[in-house]
Amino acid sequence: MRQVNKSARLRVSATLIVALFLMGMPVSSSAVKSPEYKAALSQMRVVKDTFKGITWYHDKSTPKYRNANAFELYFGTQKGANTTLRLVIQYYGEDWLFIEKYLFNVDGYTYEIDPSYGDIEKDSDSKVWEWFDTKPNKGEVDLIKRIIKSKKAVMRIEGSQYYKDVTITSTQKKALGRVLIVYAGLGGK
Repeated sequence: MRQVNKSARLRVSATLIVALFLMGMPVSSSAVKSPEYKAALSQMRVVKDTFKGITWYHDKSTPKYRNANAFELYFGTQKGANTTLRLVIQYYGEDWLFIEKYLFNVDGYTYEIDPSYGDIEKDSDSKVWEWFDTKPNKGEVDLIKRIIKSKKAVMRIEGSQYYKDVTITSTQKKALGRVLIVYAGLGGK
Protein backbone atom coordinates (compact mmCIF):
# COMPACT_ATOMS: atom_id res chain seq x y z
CA MET A 1 0.00 0.00 0.00
CA ARG A 2 2.82 2.42 0.80
CA GLN A 3 4.38 1.86 -2.65
CA VAL A 4 1.14 2.91 -4.39
CA ASN A 5 0.98 6.14 -2.36
CA LYS A 6 4.61 6.94 -3.14
CA SER A 7 4.00 6.29 -6.83
CA ALA A 8 0.93 8.51 -6.80
CA ARG A 9 2.91 11.34 -5.13
CA LEU A 10 5.65 11.03 -7.75
CA ARG A 11 3.09 11.23 -10.59
CA VAL A 12 1.45 14.31 -9.06
CA SER A 13 4.85 15.98 -8.54
CA ALA A 14 5.98 15.18 -12.08
CA THR A 15 2.67 16.37 -13.55
CA LEU A 16 2.90 19.65 -11.64
CA ILE A 17 6.46 20.33 -12.81
CA VAL A 18 5.57 19.57 -16.44
CA ALA A 19 2.45 21.75 -16.23
CA LEU A 20 4.40 24.67 -14.77
CA PHE A 21 7.15 24.31 -17.36
CA LEU A 22 4.73 24.02 -20.29
CA MET A 23 2.89 27.12 -19.08
CA GLY A 24 6.19 28.98 -19.26
CA MET A 25 6.69 29.28 -15.51
CA PRO A 26 10.23 28.91 -14.21
CA VAL A 27 11.12 25.59 -12.67
CA SER A 28 13.22 25.82 -9.53
CA SER A 29 16.59 24.18 -9.08
CA SER A 30 14.82 21.68 -6.83
CA ALA A 31 13.30 20.34 -10.08
CA VAL A 32 16.73 18.91 -10.85
CA LYS A 33 16.31 16.65 -7.86
CA SER A 34 12.77 15.67 -8.80
CA PRO A 35 11.96 12.14 -9.90
CA GLU A 36 10.58 13.52 -13.16
CA TYR A 37 13.87 15.25 -14.00
CA LYS A 38 15.84 12.13 -13.11
CA ALA A 39 13.52 10.00 -15.25
CA ALA A 40 13.87 12.41 -18.20
CA LEU A 41 17.66 12.55 -17.78
CA SER A 42 17.83 8.74 -17.82
CA GLN A 43 16.24 8.87 -21.30
CA MET A 44 18.96 11.12 -22.72
CA ARG A 45 21.75 10.04 -25.06
CA VAL A 46 24.70 12.08 -23.82
CA VAL A 47 27.54 12.81 -26.24
CA LYS A 48 30.68 14.60 -25.06
CA ASP A 49 32.76 16.62 -27.51
CA THR A 50 36.10 16.75 -25.70
CA PHE A 51 37.67 19.04 -28.30
CA LYS A 52 35.08 21.79 -27.88
CA GLY A 53 34.19 20.97 -24.28
CA ILE A 54 30.48 20.63 -25.09
CA THR A 55 28.16 17.94 -23.77
CA TRP A 56 25.17 17.29 -26.05
CA TYR A 57 21.86 15.86 -24.83
CA HIS A 58 19.50 14.02 -27.22
CA ASP A 59 16.48 11.92 -26.32
CA LYS A 60 17.32 8.22 -26.80
CA SER A 61 14.27 7.79 -29.05
CA THR A 62 15.63 10.19 -31.68
CA PRO A 63 17.83 9.16 -34.62
CA LYS A 64 21.60 9.32 -34.24
CA TYR A 65 22.18 10.22 -37.88
CA ARG A 66 20.60 12.29 -40.65
CA ASN A 67 19.38 9.24 -42.60
CA ALA A 68 16.02 9.15 -40.79
CA ASN A 69 12.94 11.33 -40.48
CA ALA A 70 12.86 13.38 -37.29
CA PHE A 71 11.29 16.27 -35.42
CA GLU A 72 13.36 16.77 -32.29
CA LEU A 73 15.01 19.03 -29.78
CA TYR A 74 18.49 18.63 -28.36
CA PHE A 75 20.87 20.90 -26.48
CA GLY A 76 24.46 21.38 -25.46
CA THR A 77 26.09 22.54 -22.23
CA GLN A 78 29.53 24.01 -21.77
CA LYS A 79 31.33 25.19 -18.63
CA GLY A 80 30.86 28.90 -18.13
CA ALA A 81 28.24 29.21 -20.88
CA ASN A 82 24.47 28.96 -21.12
CA THR A 83 22.90 25.83 -22.50
CA THR A 84 22.03 25.94 -26.21
CA LEU A 85 18.67 24.53 -27.30
CA ARG A 86 18.43 23.25 -30.90
CA LEU A 87 15.49 22.23 -33.08
CA VAL A 88 15.96 19.67 -35.86
CA ILE A 89 13.52 18.78 -38.60
CA GLN A 90 14.81 16.00 -40.88
CA TYR A 91 13.36 14.57 -44.05
CA TYR A 92 14.71 11.31 -45.44
CA GLY A 93 13.14 9.67 -48.47
CA GLU A 94 13.19 8.64 -52.10
CA ASP A 95 12.38 12.02 -53.64
CA TRP A 96 13.72 15.54 -53.30
CA LEU A 97 11.23 17.96 -51.73
CA PHE A 98 13.46 21.04 -52.05
CA ILE A 99 12.11 22.17 -48.68
CA GLU A 100 11.20 25.81 -48.29
CA LYS A 101 9.14 25.88 -45.08
CA TYR A 102 7.33 23.84 -42.45
CA LEU A 103 3.63 24.22 -41.68
CA PHE A 104 2.01 22.81 -38.55
CA ASN A 105 -1.63 22.04 -37.89
CA VAL A 106 -1.91 21.73 -34.12
CA ASP A 107 -5.44 20.87 -32.98
CA GLY A 108 -6.86 22.87 -35.89
CA TYR A 109 -4.58 25.92 -35.62
CA THR A 110 -1.92 26.56 -38.26
CA TYR A 111 1.65 27.71 -37.56
CA GLU A 112 4.69 28.16 -39.79
CA ILE A 113 8.45 27.90 -39.53
CA ASP A 114 10.04 29.65 -42.49
CA PRO A 115 13.83 29.08 -42.58
CA SER A 116 16.06 31.64 -44.24
CA TYR A 117 17.57 30.85 -47.61
CA GLY A 118 20.44 28.39 -47.22
CA ASP A 119 19.46 27.19 -43.72
CA ILE A 120 18.22 23.84 -44.99
CA GLU A 121 21.04 21.37 -45.61
CA LYS A 122 20.86 18.72 -48.32
CA ASP A 123 22.66 15.49 -49.17
CA SER A 124 21.97 12.29 -51.09
CA ASP A 125 23.20 8.88 -52.14
CA SER A 126 20.53 6.40 -53.19
CA LYS A 127 18.11 8.38 -50.95
CA VAL A 128 17.68 12.06 -50.09
CA TRP A 129 18.38 13.95 -46.86
CA GLU A 130 17.06 17.44 -46.24
CA TRP A 131 17.35 18.88 -42.74
CA PHE A 132 17.00 22.06 -40.74
CA ASP A 133 18.99 22.48 -37.50
CA THR A 134 18.47 25.81 -35.73
CA LYS A 135 18.33 27.60 -32.41
CA PRO A 136 14.57 27.98 -31.92
CA ASN A 137 13.21 31.43 -31.13
CA LYS A 138 10.58 32.03 -28.44
CA GLY A 139 7.71 31.58 -30.91
CA GLU A 140 9.10 28.24 -32.07
CA VAL A 141 9.56 27.05 -28.48
CA ASP A 142 5.95 28.07 -27.76
CA LEU A 143 4.88 26.08 -30.84
CA ILE A 144 6.77 23.03 -29.58
CA LYS A 145 5.02 23.34 -26.19
CA ARG A 146 1.65 23.48 -27.99
CA ILE A 147 2.61 20.38 -29.98
CA ILE A 148 3.56 18.51 -26.79
CA LYS A 149 0.15 19.28 -25.24
CA SER A 150 -1.82 18.70 -28.45
CA LYS A 151 -4.27 15.95 -29.23
CA LYS A 152 -3.18 15.97 -32.87
CA ALA A 153 -0.27 17.69 -34.60
CA VAL A 154 0.57 17.33 -38.27
CA MET A 155 3.63 18.86 -39.91
CA ARG A 156 3.64 19.66 -43.62
CA ILE A 157 7.16 19.71 -45.04
CA GLU A 158 6.61 22.01 -47.97
CA GLY A 159 9.01 22.15 -50.88
CA SER A 160 9.17 24.15 -54.07
CA GLN A 161 7.44 21.36 -56.02
CA TYR A 162 6.32 18.72 -53.53
CA TYR A 163 5.26 18.36 -49.92
CA LYS A 164 4.97 15.63 -47.33
CA ASP A 165 2.55 15.54 -44.38
CA VAL A 166 3.81 13.86 -41.23
CA THR A 167 1.87 13.25 -38.01
CA ILE A 168 3.93 14.06 -34.93
CA THR A 169 3.69 10.93 -32.79
CA SER A 170 3.15 10.58 -29.06
CA THR A 171 6.70 9.19 -28.85
CA GLN A 172 8.05 12.37 -30.44
CA LYS A 173 5.92 14.56 -28.15
CA LYS A 174 7.20 12.73 -25.07
CA ALA A 175 10.80 13.08 -26.31
CA LEU A 176 10.32 16.83 -26.88
CA GLY A 177 8.93 17.17 -23.36
CA ARG A 178 11.77 15.20 -21.78
CA VAL A 179 14.39 17.33 -23.52
CA LEU A 180 12.67 20.53 -22.32
CA ILE A 181 12.57 19.20 -18.75
CA VAL A 182 16.29 18.33 -18.72
CA TYR A 183 17.12 21.58 -20.54
CA ALA A 184 15.31 23.63 -17.87
CA GLY A 185 16.85 21.55 -15.09
CA LEU A 186 20.34 22.31 -16.38
CA GLY A 187 19.72 26.05 -16.54
CA GLY A 188 18.16 26.54 -19.98
CA LYS A 189 15.60 29.28 -20.38
